[in-house]
Amino acid sequence: MIAIVFGLRLGRWGVVGFSLAAFVSTLIQTVGFYQIAGHTPGERIAFGNSILALASQFSALFPPPIRPDTVGGYVEFRGFHPLAILFAVWALASATGAARGDEERGIVEAALGAGISRLGLIAARTIAFAIGVVIAAAAAAAGFLVGVASGHESVSPLGVIEASGLLVAVGLSCYALSLLVAQLAAVRVATAAAGVLLLALFLLNSLSRVFDSLSTWRWLSPFRYYDLSQPLPPGGHFEARAVVVLVGVSVVAAAAAAAAFEFRDLGSALVRPPRRASRVSNTVSGAAWWRWPVWRGVFERRIATAVWAVGMAALAIVFVSLTRTIVQVLLSIPSLLPYLSIFVRQQVYPGVLGFTWFNVAQLLFAAMAITYVARWSAEDSDGRLELALSQPISRAAVVVERVATLVACALVIVTASGATLYYASHVQGIDLNAGRVVAASLMLIPFALVFASAGSLLAAWNPRAAVGLLGAFAFASYLDTELGSIYKLPLWVQDLSAFKLFGTPLLTGVDGRNLALLLLLSLVGLASSILAMQRRDVGA
Repeated sequence: MIAIVFGLRLGRWGVVGFSLAAFVSTLIQTVGFYQIAGHTPGERIAFGNSILALASQFSALFPPPIRPDTVGGYVEFRGFHPLAILFAVWALASATGAARGDEERGIVEAALGAGISRLGLIAARTIAFAIGVVIAAAAAAAGFLVGVASGHESVSPLGVIEASGLLVAVGLSCYALSLLVAQLAAVRVATAAAGVLLLALFLLNSLSRVFDSLSTWRWLSPFRYYDLSQPLPPGGHFEARAVVVLVGVSVVAAAAAAAAFEFRDLGSALVRPPRRASRVSNTVSGAAWWRWPVWRGVFERRIATAVWAVGMAALAIVFVSLTRTIVQVLLSIPSLLPYLSIFVRQQVYPGVLGFTWFNVAQLLFAAMAITYVARWSAEDSDGRLELALSQPISRAAVVVERVATLVACALVIVTASGATLYYASHVQGIDLNAGRVVAASLMLIPFALVFASAGSLLAAWNPRAAVGLLGAFAFASYLDTELGSIYKLPLWVQDLSAFKLFGTPLLTGVDGRNLALLLLLSLVGLASSILAMQRRDVGA
């Protein structure tokens, strides 16, 4: 029991942040439905048909909604489905942090020294996360119910409970899978390896709706079992057997993680690739390039950067291959042509490709920035920051070098993904402006820099809470651009969202004002983080 409480204490910021994000997300989507869906049955039906038509074109990412003309169907599609992805990201960060981050900070060693068994420690951390995800799912349900009450309607309580249970089940299964991968992989690649696995499982399920050849294998993905149920809308369904499968995956993966933990040493991986024999030496390396700022950080992250580059390039190929199908169906719906003109301005293929691929690329670059911030936060307590400051290197230089390293690695990734995007489009017969492909790809760097600078400030202020707070900030930024026009938010509030400032550079080119604001927000965050770093003791 004490170990469970301790696990909850360690993850309290994540529970608070993601619970708040879940509550706000469902509340805003529910209230927004009543503002834009109309009030008469005819208006609701027309609104639902427009959502169905649009959603069918993006089935490669989300399952098509059921009855989006109702508040339950709309919020399940716009609120609960994105939360499933958000909870998966939370599970990834929490599991790898519990398995590897706490090892580097000495927390795992201290817990084992206090008499807790390895099996008991894994069980306690899993139960603690389960409690946290139940709280967050309950917050999502509460936000939905409050929004429905504001619209003077009522919904089935059973459907709300079932939708919340689905979030718990998929979040817990992702946590257990990430925990297992963290035991198998080395410390520095555990998060990347678990992220690659979850992304592959998500794409396996989502792309199986488009590519029939993948439907044979989608049963391997936990997201498949989540998609089998849509209990919120009238006439929806709930597959209890699918939830049982998700719970079974969680139990089996957590048990396998506990077994792997029993057989490995602290700080090492269970699966260790063969390495060339070399003499152990404690002598400081004489290589001059280790003294070069930024380059040493890039070299240390070379494997993760290569994985990101290859993964982004592969996703670019997938989205290019989907573009033709999406455009053909969109153009076959006359009622959508006025809507499409807002985005494409007679350039259909660049418009759709920019709307789909670069939206996903923004989410991935925000996630990449969060992983960097997680590492910066860990360095505060594992001795790396203290070691760097003893060189001596000023605290301001540490902050600047961290951000510069992220920019350098991001440049490698956007170069690979941008070149792949242009070449794959050419092969598919899609004519893209080379200059705009370059500009749009490079815009991802200042976009990521906004989140990196905000995370740097949070890591300097409170390292333990930095990842959770930055995740909440990223989610709020995404909601800002999604709902700014619906709620008629002031322009200056919308301009705080990096997603909104990114714009549509593949279609309309780079907006100089938006680029300047992105850089300004980044500089403000960077300067603030330098000041915060000067005022706090290392490890405090």
